[in-house]
Amino acid sequence: MSVGVNRSPNLDFTRSRQLQQQAHQWIPGGCHTYAKGDDQYPLLAPGFIARGNGCHVWDVDGNEYIEYGMGNRCVVLGHAFPPVVEAARSAMCQGVNFVRPSPLEVECAGEFLSMIVGAEMVKFAKNGSDATTAAVKLARAHTGRDLVALCKDHPFFSTDDWFIGTTPVDAGIPEETKRLTLTFRYNDLASLQALFDQHPGRIACVMLEPAKNDEPKDGFLQQVQAACRRAGAVLVFDEMITGFRWHNAGAQHVYGVTPDLSCFGKGMANGFSLSALAGRRELMRLGGLDHEKPRVFLLSTTHGAETHALAAGIATMRTFQREPVVETLHRQGDRL
Repeated sequence: MSVGVNRSPNLDFTRSRQLQQQAHQWIPGGCHTYAKGDDQYPLLAPGFIARGNGCHVWDVDGNEYIEYGMGNRCVVLGHAFPPVVEAARSAMCQGVNFVRPSPLEVECAGEFLSMIVGAEMVKFAKNGSDATTAAVKLARAHTGRDLVALCKDHPFFSTDDWFIGTTPVDAGIPEETKRLTLTFRYNDLASLQALFDQHPGRIACVMLEPAKNDEPKDGFLQQVQAACRRAGAVLVFDEMITGFRWHNAGAQHVYGVTPDLSCFGKGMANGFSLSALAGRRELMRLGGLDHEKPRVFLLSTTHGAETHALAAGIATMRTFQREPVVETLHRQGDRL
């Protein structure tokens, strides 16, 4: 976050400091998102953001900033982007949650699948952790295996035990759960192959971000896919960051590798709560009704299909298809 747009560098944080003290009395960690916590920012960072428009935000003390992180990367079109706000507002005025599905669920699914080439079915949820955890569950059901292999160079996959057990903040995670998750290094095929060799026939899925700070080298993603196919493991791409940034069709399109399952979120609804698990019909249908195998309780939340979030997602995806959003993001990134 850049500090002090057209403002004195001597910023007043009086109201923010008051709110911070109260927040830590009422809320563990002082906020409801780990990445927004006071321990994640320097002392002179703004404490509480009151409003935003475009790339600009204002804190509760009236200081103005350019928000580099844009809502932890979930706001790709700018704060309060009118077409998205209007779509969400219109949906809310007609009711946000019903006892049966809304037609927006089908419309949003169609919009999403038209963009993500290779994805044959999609299931929506509210956050990225829901989607990645569902991917693990689906892979385990499909393969009949328990172990999960994660790329340790990618910092976050889920709030659930199967991932948090691999981190330093693993208090409360049973040891037997921790042992079910293995790790390998990005751009190091040998480290992944070693896991397959050490645990033959036991790894259900391999999960990684297609790219992070490093680009895949020497056909790394293609080699990972080939290794998964040889071992009978499900390949899962976490596209929370790369999705709707690298390309309209995701980083999987850029690098020419179609995973078995992929997880999207963050930017797909411009700040509204919407995520997605997508993939091959052979796997995804296990969460449905048109097969004779044991059904996977894939994703189900009371608020998983709120109409305003789906409407925001549709408006966001249509903006991506109509406007050069990705090109603009890359151009701005190059300037910075």
